[in-house]
Amino acid sequence: MSHDSGERRQFIDLEKKALVRYTYRNQKFEIIVDPEAALNYKKGEEIPLNDIVEGYMVFHNATKGEKASEVILEQTFETDSEEEIVKIILEKGALQLTQAQRKKLLKDKIDEIINFIHIHCINPQTNKPHPPARIESAMDEAGVNIDYILPPEKQAKDIIKQIQAVIPIRLESVVLAVKVTPDFTGPAFSLVAGAGEIIEDQWGNDGTWYAKIEMPSGKQADFLDKINQLTKGKAEVKIVERKSE
Repeated sequence: MSHDSGERRQFIDLEKKALVRYTYRNQKFEIIVDPEAALNYKKGEEIPLNDIVEGYMVFHNATKGEKASEVILEQTFETDSEEEIVKIILEKGALQLTQAQRKKLLKDKIDEIINFIHIHCINPQTNKPHPPARIESAMDEAGVNIDYILPPEKQAKDIIKQIQAVIPIRLESVVLAVKVTPDFTGPAFSLVAGAGEIIEDQWGNDGTWYAKIEMPSGKQADFLDKINQLTKGKAEVKIVERKSE
C-alpha cells in the first residue's frame, strides 16, 4: 500500500469531520472525510480524493480508532491499493452526518438560495431586488422546505412560487446597452464580460466599444456602480429590455 497514515489518527478532530460507513462481506469499514466535500462528491462533483478523505485510513470503528488491517483490506477488496479501497468505500458507503453538521449544511443552503433569489428576482412594484432579510422572512412565513443536498438553482423556482403569496416577486433578467470610450475599453471589457452574457458587441471607428449584455436584474445596480467608478462616469448604460419568467 502506498499511503503511510502512521500516527496521524491522533490529530484527527472528529467534531469537524464525518464518517462514511460501508458494510461488505460481514465487515464494517469506515473512513473519515470532510463532510461538505464528501457530500458534493456523492452529488456528482469531481473532487480529488485528497480533498475529501483523511489520510487514506480505513477503520472498523473510527470513533475508537480501530483500524482495519492491511490483510483484511486486501482480502476483502481484492486490491492492495489504499486509494482504490477508499474510493470504493466513499462511493458505496453511507455518509454519516451529525445533527450539527446537517444544521450547518441547511443554514448554508438557505443562505445560497436567498442570495440566488436576491440576484435573479425583483419586486415588480419597484423594479428592484428585495433585501435578503425580506426574502428570508417571506420564506419563513410561507413555510418553505429546504433540501440541503439539492443545488439552490434547482430549488429556487419552486420557492419563488411559494413566496409569491407573501411578497410581490418575479424572476427577471435585464438587457443593457453599454457604450465605453476608447480610454477605458480594456478594463471595461473584463468587467462587462464578468457581469453577464455579452449578446452583441461592436467597435466604432474611433475605438469606442458598444455592447449589449444580459444579466440577472439583481446585479444591475452593482454593475452600474462598478462601471461608473471604472470609467469615472463616462460610460453610457441604458436598459434595452426586461425579460420576466
